[in-house]
Amino acid sequence: MDEQRIEYLSKYSVVVVGSRMMLELLWRSGIGCIRYVSDFISQVDSLLDPSIDPLETNQYDVVNPRSEESCVISYLYPEDRSELRKLLRGVDMIIAHKHIEETAKIAEEVGVPFVPDIVTIFLPDGVKIWEVEYPKVEKDPISYTITCGLQAMEVIKALSGYRPIIAPEAILVDVKEGIKRVCLKKTGMG
Repeated sequence: MDEQRIEYLSKYSVVVVGSRMMLELLWRSGIGCIRYVSDFISQVDSLLDPSIDPLETNQYDVVNPRSEESCVISYLYPEDRSELRKLLRGVDMIIAHKHIEETAKIAEEVGVPFVPDIVTIFLPDGVKIWEVEYPKVEKDPISYTITCGLQAMEVIKALSGYRPIIAPEAILVDVKEGIKRVCLKKTGMG
């Protein structure tokens, strides 16, 4: 990517639900504004995500901007669906590693591309996440880190005008099976 496209990323805003690592990767990539929606950090979260200090477990996951130029706003995952809908409106993309089902439904309602915890993008006018056989995702630190890196690359490609991986195409990461490109099977339901 040329410098102009990289600089243009600062004009975009995204929501990241439940993945501090995705927040960190997108923030470092130059995304303009990131709304980070999370809940309490569990000990499992700190084991999976190396960007979380284990001493922060059992606390609300607040991320503060690291510079004057950063626009990172943390929100506690709301119990009320209408509040979550407000948080997810008006952005260019939604990425969710937690609360995937609910977040995908709202992304569809508000017409925003959605990235779940696998490497693919569900477009508002394309295949829906509930129309495919969603794969079981291994939650180990290595697979998680590689998945986040690949997802960040696809988000950046999409926002900078390059063609990303779009559902039903996807990339699955598994330490035992490796990285493989797949086509998610349709369920026949809709």
